[in-house]
Amino acid sequence: MRIDVNHQFNEGMNNLTTWRIRYNKDKYCEKVLLNLFYRKYTTSFMWDDIQNSFQTKLFGGRKILWKDAFIGFKELLFKYSDKAKATQPKLINLLNNKPETIIGGLAYSDYADRIKGSKIGNMKDIEEIEFAYLHYLLNDQLILMWSALGGTGLNKIDALAQMSGVVIEKLNLSSYAEVESVIGQLSTAPYLHKNYNPFTPLL
Repeated sequence: MRIDVNHQFNEGMNNLTTWRIRYNKDKYCEKVLLNLFYRKYTTSFMWDDIQNSFQTKLFGGRKILWKDAFIGFKELLFKYSDKAKATQPKLINLLNNKPETIIGGLAYSDYADRIKGSKIGNMKDIEEIEFAYLHYLLNDQLILMWSALGGTGLNKIDALAQMSGVVIEKLNLSSYAEVESVIGQLSTAPYLHKNYNPFTPLL
């Protein structure tokens, strides 16, 4: 079963449209990146919960935590919401004081030049940041769904295959960066290639 992320994609596009109206060029891309890293730090803070969906029984076999992946997905979203409350008050300090910290496979400092370009209206930089926001929004949602599938008794590779329709060779899939990269290649990037169209230039 391929996972439908149309709702999340539309939510992301609507968010970008709202922020484009609300903020000028000087603040817009900083707002987008702030939201991107808010989600990424929250996912990082709940990584143990995500990995904990893939449990084995003491004498063999896999534990079933929930009968349906969508039940698991809702449970993980509740946990995500709790972690997000803890992320919010410390996010600005994390980004300002430790911009080179890699969260998943990404650091806030990676976008320093893009932010400078966006402030003077460089559309290539603005589009790069908008695309990154959408990519990681979908990617982190898909990571939660991958974890939810694990809670139905699937191992990491089988959960990934059921989600993406692609069977891969055995990987460890224990770090945020590795899972983010694999899901990005197999699911997120193909979806955006098919569905994403850049916005018109900012005025």
